Amino acid sequence: MVPRTRLGRDGHRWQILGGILQLPRDKFFKWAENRSAEAAFYDMLIRSPDGGLCFCFTDCFCAERSFMSVAHAPLHHAAASLVAAVLEVLAGTGEEPHFVIQRDFRSWKRSQQEVFLSNEHELWQQPVEFASSDWWCNFPEYQALRMVIQDHEALRTRLDTLVGYPSSLVRRQLDTVLVQYLLTPMVIATRAYRFDLDAFEAAYAVVEDGLLIETVRLVEYVPLLGFEISSSLAGTPLPDGLTIRPMSDAELSEAVRVMGIPISQFTSTNSFTLSRFHQNALVLERLLPVHSGNDQHPDAAVPSPFTNASRHMLTALRLVCGGSVAYGRPMHLQNQDDFDAQLYASAVLTEVQHPAEDRPTLLVDPAKVNDLHEVYALLSDPRILDMRFLQNALRRLVMAGSRVLSEDRLIDLCITAESLFIHHSGLPNTKNKQDRLVAGAKALLSCDTELHAADLHIERLIRDAYRSRNTEMHGDVVGTRSFHLLDGSTTHDLRDLVGDFERLLRRTAHLFLIRATAPGHGLSAPLGVGA
Repeated sequence: MVPRTRLGRDGHRWQILGGILQLPRDKFFKWAENRSAEAAFYDMLIRSPDGGLCFCFTDCFCAERSFMSVAHAPLHHAAASLVAAVLEVLAGTGEEPHFVIQRDFRSWKRSQQEVFLSNEHELWQQPVEFASSDWWCNFPEYQALRMVIQDHEALRTRLDTLVGYPSSLVRRQLDTVLVQYLLTPMVIATRAYRFDLDAFEAAYAVVEDGLLIETVRLVEYVPLLGFEISSSLAGTPLPDGLTIRPMSDAELSEAVRVMGIPISQFTSTNSFTLSRFHQNALVLERLLPVHSGNDQHPDAAVPSPFTNASRHMLTALRLVCGGSVAYGRPMHLQNQDDFDAQLYASAVLTEVQHPAEDRPTLLVDPAKVNDLHEVYALLSDPRILDMRFLQNALRRLVMAGSRVLSEDRLIDLCITAESLFIHHSGLPNTKNKQDRLVAGAKALLSCDTELHAADLHIERLIRDAYRSRNTEMHGDVVGTRSFHLLDGSTTHDLRDLVGDFERLLRRTAHLFLIRATAPGHGLSAPLGVGA
C-alpha cells in the first residue's frame, strides 16, 4: 500500500496509509491539545510508527464536528485506543455478540400501584478471555493505559485498590471498569464488535467523571409503614435535611431483600403485591468524601444524625397527623446514580412494627408540613429532653398509636393524660385523678382554635374515657354503653371514643411542648389561653 502525505494547517506533514492518518507520538499529543483546530473525527485507532500511543483518523475532515471536552486528554486517548484494539480482536474471531435476557429476583420494578415485577436485564455474554489478566496484558494499549493512570495523582488511587466512603470500601479493578463501563455500553449500542465514536464518548464521559469525583452520595432511609403522602407534598424539605418521598425501585428492592417492609402477597415467583401505605420513606441524603487505598483505614465517619432525627420525626408525625405510622428497618444505600455505586444496602435488623391497617397516617394538608417543622424543632430542644414527665407522655402517646386493640390504646392514652396533668401545679388539689385531668384539659383547651370543642364536651369525653379504662383494668363486665365525643354527639363504639381522646391528647402534648419552651412562661405557669 503506497503511503500518501497531507500537510495540516499546523505545518506538520501527516502520513496517510490507506485512508488512515499516522503521526509520531509527540506530534499526536500536540495535535490532541489543539484538535479543535483541525476538527477531525476518528473512527478507530492504531499504534504510531514508533510503537507509541497514536490515534488513526479517516481521511476526511469535518469543520462542523466538535469534540467532547475532557478533563484528562491522555486518559481519553489511551482508553479509546484500548477499546478499539479489543473490539478489533473480538471482531477478528468472526463471532457476533450474544445477548440474553436474565431475570433479577433481587431487583423489582413497579407494574401497578401495588404490584411489583422482577426486573429483566439484557446482558451481553462476555468473552471468557476477559477473566484472564494475561489476555489483557497482551495488548500494548493496555500497558499504555496503565502508564497514563500511574502518571496521574488521582487516577492511580482510584483503580486496582479499595475505593468507597469511610464505612464501606470495596475493590475497584481496572479490567472491570473497562468491561462494565466502556466496552459493554458500546457493544450494546452497536450490537456488534465495532468502535462507535458517539457510544464511546458517552461512556467515557461517565467513566472520567466517576473516577475523578471527590464525593459520593449516601442515602439513609427508613420505610414508613401505614403512611400516605399526597404527590404534591412528596419530597418537601423537612428539618435537618430530611424529606419524605416514595422509595425508588432500588430502595424498595433492598427493603424487600432484608425483610424491612411487610409484603402483602407473593402472587407468583416473579411478582408480589405491596400496600401503597408501605411505599414511602423518611430519607436523608448526605455527601461523603471518597476514600481509597489498600492500606488505608479511614477514621469512622461522623456519626449520622439520622437515628435521632428519625426518632423525633416519628413522634412529630404521630402528634401532627395521628394514625399508626411505624418504621421498617433503617437502611443506607449509595445513590445508584453515582459512578460504580455499590448495589446493595446495609440495614439495621430491628424489629419491624406493623401499623394498624385501618388507621394509616395521612399527610395531605400543606399546613401540616409547617406543624411538622414546629413540633420537630420543639422535640429537639434540650429543655424538652430533660423533662421526664413529658418524655414519658410522648412515649406512651406514640405507643398508643401502634396498638391494634382500642382497649390497649385507651390504657396508654390514660397514662399519657396522667403524665401531662397529674403533677401540674395550679390544678385542684384533689385525690380524684379525673377531676385533675378535667380541670387541666379545660384550662388548656378551652376555646382552642384547632380542637374546636366545648368545655362540657371535653369533660364528658375524659370522664367516659376514664370509666372505660377502669372497666378494662379491673376486668368488669358491663353492657352496652354510650360515650360522648368532642363534637357533642354520642356513640356506642369504643373506637370512636378512643379516637377523639387521642386527638385531644395530641393537641395537649403539642401545646405543652410550646409552653415548655416559651420564653417567660414554662410549665409552672397557670394553664389557660394566653397563659
